Amino acid sequence: MKISLGAIPINGEKEKLYNFYKSIAESEIDNVYLGEIVCPKRESFAENLAAIINMLKESRKNVYISSSVLRNNGFHLRNIKRLLEISDGLEINNMAFLDMKTKKEITVGPFLNVYNWRAAKYFSKFGIKKVVIPWEVGIKSIEDIAEKSDINIEVVVHGQLPLALSQECYTVRALNLSSNHCSKECFQYPEGFFLKAISGELLFKISGYQVFSAKTHCLIEYIGHLKKLKVESIRIESQLGEKTGEVINLYRKVLDNHLDAKEAVNKLKEYYSDDLCNGFFLEKPGWHFE
Repeated sequence: MKISLGAIPINGEKEKLYNFYKSIAESEIDNVYLGEIVCPKRESFAENLAAIINMLKESRKNVYISSSVLRNNGFHLRNIKRLLEISDGLEINNMAFLDMKTKKEITVGPFLNVYNWRAAKYFSKFGIKKVVIPWEVGIKSIEDIAEKSDINIEVVVHGQLPLALSQECYTVRALNLSSNHCSKECFQYPEGFFLKAISGELLFKISGYQVFSAKTHCLIEYIGHLKKLKVESIRIESQLGEKTGEVINLYRKVLDNHLDAKEAVNKLKEYYSDDLCNGFFLEKPGWHFE
């Protein structure tokens, strides 16, 4: 089973971004997805990705370009085509990219909502070989997709859950600024802003155009079950500043039976202050963990 890293928000300066992916190149990752998938105003920074792609490929990683989710424009499309020439394939997160002409491998991303085996079979008609299952899909549905469709699947096993997308930037609004005069405020707050319940419990994280769960989705104890289902790859979602390389290596050790899953969970609880969840996978409330 392979390990993939999802596209991270490009909300850091060029050097910081390069150093992040340099650490990823040195990790046990197999597939890396790159690109700004949410914010069109951060798209210009994706021009820096060519050097990162070359560096990752020198380390024998498979590199895929991820399309935007909410919208796209001429610049975005030109940028994708340019980066696709030097990468291994394209992940589509918007149906507009489904008929994009390319001989490279195309993967259906988690934002296209493949919730059942019929949806997976639909995409296979277009020559799609792999789909990424959305975060909120439960274990029974994953089993059903794996059994009844003839398409490879990738399951997101780690990362904060994206709960909402907006056409308005939450970061700008939180700072009482106008989105028409964006100065990349998100670069000053790469970890976003956390929102608490009245009780004081952390509920959400707002970052740019997205709302995430404050807790980190974690399925490391269920890797063995996913292997039995013949899931082709598992995905880790991350952001700049996180201990991503260490997390990747923990999952690899569990996959290779070099580390007990329960011991790995304890290490991850240290990394994330015990704020883990896996409720959606277990078909329970999302914040639940067991």
